[in-house]
Amino acid sequence: MPVNVAFVWRGDPRAPVATDRSSRVGPLFDAFEDAAVHTEVVAYAEEFADETRDRLKAFDGVLVWVNPIDAGQDRSVLDEILRDVADAGVFVSAHPDVILAMGTKEVLYDTRELGWGTDTRVHRTTDELKASLPELLKAGPRVLKQYRGNGGNGTWKVELSGGSGEVLVDHAMQWAGEPRRMTLDEFYERSAPYFAGDGRLIDQPFMDRLDEGLVRAYLVHDEIVGFTHQHPRGLLPNRTEELRNAPVVRAPMEDADTPKYQRLRRKVEAEWVPRMTDLLGMGVQSLPVIWDADLLFGPKTESNEDTYVLCEINVSAVWPFPEQACPKLASATVDRMNAAKSEPV
Repeated sequence: MPVNVAFVWRGDPRAPVATDRSSRVGPLFDAFEDAAVHTEVVAYAEEFADETRDRLKAFDGVLVWVNPIDAGQDRSVLDEILRDVADAGVFVSAHPDVILAMGTKEVLYDTRELGWGTDTRVHRTTDELKASLPELLKAGPRVLKQYRGNGGNGTWKVELSGGSGEVLVDHAMQWAGEPRRMTLDEFYERSAPYFAGDGRLIDQPFMDRLDEGLVRAYLVHDEIVGFTHQHPRGLLPNRTEELRNAPVVRAPMEDADTPKYQRLRRKVEAEWVPRMTDLLGMGVQSLPVIWDADLLFGPKTESNEDTYVLCEINVSAVWPFPEQACPKLASATVDRMNAAKSEPV
């Protein structure tokens, strides 16, 4: 009997499915074909939730690329579907419980002592934010991030504005605009929606080396499979007109064995990820088959070596990722499907 894997992303289930092997997803289809695995794209939309649940239960494995926030939609319905599918014995990556453990911004707080952390705080209510933010801002600008988000959504830089009692507030997605001046009370009002339900704000110091970019490490389970050195534009101070008008250029993918990343690679693979899995009570085989960690440049050491600060972990929709990761991703998926079949349902 053939092994079947579903690739799930947002779309119209009634529309024809494009599986062009020459597109950027082509290597992913090819890698699974080489592993003797049949693949299908399952387009997801909330109005077809029941049909999606039934369809996914017919697969051996399900790999999901759906952002936590997308055009005003969240993953709450999909996550419940995926839990049901996993409970039926289908391998799901990333499982919604894994996302809650490591794929929300709270992981920055949970792992703040692991070597990639900084002075990270969590505010669960507006009152908690009011009680601590004014004092924190005296030491320098802070970056506040909503619990679940992506692409800079709900990420704010806040800093004191001279001795006026006001603050400058900058949003990570408004890289072409100017920071806004407001009172702290106005900022508290603006941030109130982030505390709805199980919401909260994660709070870190602003990293002064942001203009040097960040390093994104891509992993299959606990093994790095590639890097990119990205240059986000949001939150940069003194944004120039040239930067505002420059076209967006995708950072090139670099091999896992690229020499300049080897010190960082050792730290991620040998120190930080093992300590994270221990802290979160996860085995290596619980990690997603594809995920990434964004690492900002921290202060230089006395010997002029780079330090790194975890900016976020991406689990829900890691794309694009290095083409050379596809065979390892397919192999890891096959191993996980075999393990899922051996577990009682």
